[in-house]
Amino acid sequence: MMNYRITIKQLLLLFGDFLVFQAAVPVMLFLRYGQLTSELYDQHAVPFLVISLIWLVGFYVAGLYDLKLTKDRLKFLRTYFEGTIANLLLSLAFFYLIPVFGITPRTNLVLYFVVVLLLDYLWRLGFNRLIAKTLLKTRLLFIGAPQDAAEVDSLVRDAGLGFELVAVLQTSPGERHSNDICWYETMDSIQLSLKNDKIDTILVGHDTENVPGLQDALYHTLFTQVRLLDRPGFEEIATGRVPLDHISRSWFLSHLHEAEKMAYEGIKRVVDIAFAIVFGLFVLILFPFIALVVRLSSPGPILIRQKRVGLQGKVFTLYKFRTMVDNAEQMGKPQFAISNDPRITKFGSFLRKTRLDELPQVWNIIRGDMSFIGPRPERPEFVEELTLQVPYYALRHLTRPGLSGW
Repeated sequence: MMNYRITIKQLLLLFGDFLVFQAAVPVMLFLRYGQLTSELYDQHAVPFLVISLIWLVGFYVAGLYDLKLTKDRLKFLRTYFEGTIANLLLSLAFFYLIPVFGITPRTNLVLYFVVVLLLDYLWRLGFNRLIAKTLLKTRLLFIGAPQDAAEVDSLVRDAGLGFELVAVLQTSPGERHSNDICWYETMDSIQLSLKNDKIDTILVGHDTENVPGLQDALYHTLFTQVRLLDRPGFEEIATGRVPLDHISRSWFLSHLHEAEKMAYEGIKRVVDIAFAIVFGLFVLILFPFIALVVRLSSPGPILIRQKRVGLQGKVFTLYKFRTMVDNAEQMGKPQFAISNDPRITKFGSFLRKTRLDELPQVWNIIRGDMSFIGPRPERPEFVEELTLQVPYYALRHLTRPGLSGW
């Protein structure tokens, strides 16, 4: 039920974006020509319909349908601006490299970009302030210690996904952090809370075997529409990650089933190739300009090749524009880049901040070494060290590394 409500909100946000993209077309035409005729609209409707679909995918890849962005205004603004700029560049590449519609609307495309930038921002501002926080709220009953209830309440408020902690079944003594929440102390109160507090989801913060009477009380909820959720599962939904102190080897054995991913991986690979081809055309346009500046900024090769660890621990060659001085790693010893690293050239710093140095990795995506989305691949020397220091680090190699990171 909780995932269903989140999905409904995401689909509503996507549908709103699509409507804005369509509404921007007549506005753009009127601003450009001072009038709106059926002939003008018919000429631009289909091309900009295709553009709007590309923009929806671009927004998805940029992470703009992650509802947690509704709680972080600064991160939302940055992600929104980056996503729209990327979509503008993709649109330019589409019209000029795939001229199937017979138009190359430079001025119109810039006007369209400006109109969408403003109208869609207003739509998303209204969505973030009104719909995301109020529509289809998920009402939670938490079962656990008072101090854990305070942590869950804070997590609920920060998630921005429409959760609401309305009741707590207190299983141990402790200070109650809020008077706005209904507090209960006996297992018999679960059925009472379900009825009076209109609970949608019960969040269990304990191993059910460690609390007398809890298993029997929860058994009766199986005959209702209420969803049972454990703490790791809830935190995964709310934050997109599971804290390491909530998982163990048995958790991975229960949740990771590689055989069930075959269909998903096949579809994901097809999507990667399709986007890599389109994105690769854009890379080809920028390549000679970036290559020229890299060569002029400092002596050395334009591209660098590094060994990285990928899917199933296999080592592959990754390609990047050079951002450091030549022979930056003296004696051949790999070194992590640091803040204000003196080895990074001035233009290299710009490339790193804009992520343009990663563009040649489109070739890695086409080859199958990488995907657009996935954990960033590390060098074998660093992997050995990180595997010893970070619990379960090696499990990241169960999926293809990505261009964008997680």
